Amino acid sequence: MPETGWRGRMNRPIHLLVCISSHGWGHLSQTVPIVAALRSRVPGLRITVRTGLDANVVRERFRVVGQPAPDVLPDRSDFGFEMHDAITIDDQRSMARYAALHADAAWLDRERDSLRALGVDAVIANVGYMPLAAAASLGLPSFGVSSLNWADVLASRAHGRADVMAVAESMRQAYSKADRLFALVPGMPFDGFERRVWAAPIARRGRADRAGLRKALGVPAAQRIMMVAFGGLPMAFDTARWQLPAGWSAVMLTQATVETPTVIAAERLGWDYIDLLASCDLLVAKPGYGTFAEAGFASRDTLAVPRDDWPEAPWLIDWLAQHARCATIALPDLRAGRFEAGLAAIARQPARVAADGDGAAEIADQIVAVIAERQSGGRPAIL
Repeated sequence: MPETGWRGRMNRPIHLLVCISSHGWGHLSQTVPIVAALRSRVPGLRITVRTGLDANVVRERFRVVGQPAPDVLPDRSDFGFEMHDAITIDDQRSMARYAALHADAAWLDRERDSLRALGVDAVIANVGYMPLAAAASLGLPSFGVSSLNWADVLASRAHGRADVMAVAESMRQAYSKADRLFALVPGMPFDGFERRVWAAPIARRGRADRAGLRKALGVPAAQRIMMVAFGGLPMAFDTARWQLPAGWSAVMLTQATVETPTVIAAERLGWDYIDLLASCDLLVAKPGYGTFAEAGFASRDTLAVPRDDWPEAPWLIDWLAQHARCATIALPDLRAGRFEAGLAAIARQPARVAADGDGAAEIADQIVAVIAERQSGGRPAIL
């Protein structure tokens, strides 16, 4: 798309506020490529990121893809869900936090005041609903983007509670104010949102170096490598008890790894995650957008740890099974290091065709088009 000349107030460059959930690292991974695509289309675009994630990590995620590090402001309002660990939701604490947020009638006024103080011209949220509602109430273009939304996730956890469903409905009303609500593939369907727009996957591709990885591990060239990864949420395993199948080694991206002759902590290698994924034979992981989208782009064999309480999980697993050989491994089996059944299930499957797409470019084009139309004096492009 050609560069756009749209400008902010007082003819200054557009100031875009990017709000990113602190629930793991997947939301950040989805958002950084969108910002990069927008910067390539809008010279001088000013970016401010608001998030509860570690600011240094956020800046580094931009730098590693060749992007200038943005200003990063702390914000704890989009926590997603409280977790016991990387797999298990803490319903009690999650419901209590949302009840407290929505019991405060002044939250919308505070969000408006925040946007005014920052002097922003548009808002992207992955996937907080409060900034979208505040931006819309001020007449600012606003865009939600994610593979899930907290309204549908919360509703799935309500277990018939009317008070929780009322909060979920309030979330849905806030999301409905956005100019666009981009639903990333793979992910939840966003049913009932009139302004939903499907978008292709957003995922990185790594550099495959199978020989280099085995050399770094000090294992034979024929050794098969599994990578165990659980995203940005805590998870630890008693790897000292593991007896891996013959011919296998494991690289662990988890907490407190106890190394053995066949189990190695990833941080000791100094490899980027995405290159490890491209160079290993098998991924073992919980369903999460970034992890599974990247596995699909690599067509990497995957053992998925079921997350029965996470409503996005079935959509992620079904999609990955179209692009990679995929089976499940129960958490007790993973904790005990019992991989044989899962490996056998994968071996019985035919090869798959890797996924493709550039959701970041699609989304950036639509965002630019909406804001340009608003600035031209035309009616906002609302679906």
